[in-house]
Amino acid sequence: MKTAIDLSAFREELRRQGLNAFLVPMDDAHMGEYSPSSERRITALSGFLGSAGFIVVTLDTAIIWTDGRYLIAIKAEVDAAEWTIRNSNTDAPMTCVADYLKAGDVVGYDAAMQTVRSVEAWTKAITPLGARLQAVQTNPVDAIWTDQPLPPATLALPHAPHFAGRSSTDKRAELAVTLQQNGLKAQVLNQSESIAWLLNTRGDDIAGLPVARSFATLHDDGSVDWYIAPDRVSDEMHQALDNQVAIYHPEEMLGRLTKLTGPVGLDYATCNAAIANALKGAEITVQNHGDPVVLPRAIKNAVEQQGARDAQRRDARAVIRFGRWLSQHPNISDESELSVIDKILALREENADAVPMNGASFGTIAGYRGNAAMGHYSANSETNASLAPGGMLLVDSGGQYHNGTTDITRVWAIGGQSTDRQRRDYTLTLQGHLALERAVFPKGTCGSQLDVLARQYMWAEGIDFDHGTGHGIGTYLGVHEGPQRISKRQGDAPLAAGMIVTNEPGIYREGESGVRIENVELVYEREDGFLAFETLTLVPYDRALIEVSMLSNVEIAQIDAYHARVLAEVGPDLDGEDLAYLEQATSPLG
Repeated sequence: MKTAIDLSAFREELRRQGLNAFLVPMDDAHMGEYSPSSERRITALSGFLGSAGFIVVTLDTAIIWTDGRYLIAIKAEVDAAEWTIRNSNTDAPMTCVADYLKAGDVVGYDAAMQTVRSVEAWTKAITPLGARLQAVQTNPVDAIWTDQPLPPATLALPHAPHFAGRSSTDKRAELAVTLQQNGLKAQVLNQSESIAWLLNTRGDDIAGLPVARSFATLHDDGSVDWYIAPDRVSDEMHQALDNQVAIYHPEEMLGRLTKLTGPVGLDYATCNAAIANALKGAEITVQNHGDPVVLPRAIKNAVEQQGARDAQRRDARAVIRFGRWLSQHPNISDESELSVIDKILALREENADAVPMNGASFGTIAGYRGNAAMGHYSANSETNASLAPGGMLLVDSGGQYHNGTTDITRVWAIGGQSTDRQRRDYTLTLQGHLALERAVFPKGTCGSQLDVLARQYMWAEGIDFDHGTGHGIGTYLGVHEGPQRISKRQGDAPLAAGMIVTNEPGIYREGESGVRIENVELVYEREDGFLAFETLTLVPYDRALIEVSMLSNVEIAQIDAYHARVLAEVGPDLDGEDLAYLEQATSPLG
């Protein structure tokens, strides 16, 4: 398999730098989930295309870790003769260091590409072996990546107040109080999503993630030093900023940080170690303080909540039209996974609406038959499967609208044909999905405490899925957003009114089929003080895949009520064959 970097050449570079091993994370200096192609060092080394991974290369071993979403796909992307593939959910890199490191090894890392906490953890893990961690002056990947793409440099644009719901001035004033209460003079922010929210700005640096990558320092008086190339700040953005935001070139950042008066807050879980090293080197007091933007960003204000509803309804029109096209296609065998991806994006872009759209919210997952068993499958010219009656098509997709970010997964039986096993898998998934949607829970409840609701029916059949059940979603920002999630993993933040989270259980049979059903849910507070979910997604489930005999009366009533709501809310936006299709798709089961 062809990669941008030859492993033998990479090992020669390690020897030149006096290293026995090197750590290659998925992260760039901003520590976000997604990075531009110029920062995809894991891909350059291994060919792996997923969004979750970690690499350790030694002078005689190369190991790559990923999670359950990619364990099938990675086998087709990475050369098994050169790479050992491990599951990060069960065999994390730091738990098995003795397998690939020994006494005397010098383990290199790029301080800008590792968090403060990660450096601490790696130091603790390898020291007992007699190995030591060493920051490099030049990243060895970059040293030999001859065709490394140029970093993106799109314009930073204003995110309009009627979409944001709050001014940047108001946000900064609120967070300044937070800093004061915690005895901090400043907080350094290196996650672009946090800065985008704080300054009400957006960009196009990363496909699916509308940010202009940058750094910032928030001071306890509400002022901000924004580190972004000045020529990247649009005239409109300049006009939207007040005089409390000063713009500096990113190359000035480390030098300016050393002039701060402490204490300075850093989120050790997300702040890159180069920033911490610069501050500590200048003997500035540093405190581990969580990114203060994360929680207020996650709790959507009333304007953002309504924007999410409107975006989901608009998105539903496109997905329903897609379902109609799929079900009534006269020559379905002419279509493939790649043409499906093009079609659903085109339908989203055709959607007439006063609110602008900025492409897909992530790379569309369109998996037919066995390809759908790969949780985060990405179709390409080599894997592209043609459609035919009798198989299941899974499509996980979304759009970036200025008033909201969407994410939906639906599965369709091609030709309306389905087997007993397909219907059983679909219905088990649907039952868990419905159970989670019915959840009513007290304040302080975490998603990890609700996760079993979505898995219970599968577990009873000896089936499980190796990914989270739900993730947070931003407002015209990241399709994956914390601190909330629904997962078996502990340590998530309590769900709170105003948070948006997905509900997406699944069943995957390698080489055969995949089912995932995903809706977006808004957490709201009931009159009795308990919390519940308002379903924002408005697209019918595929009746051809529902085994009604497996459902309780409660579940049938829940599906019928949901379908009636879909028809009532989206039906007025459709006409002709699209409306007729929706009427049939939402007809009562009971």
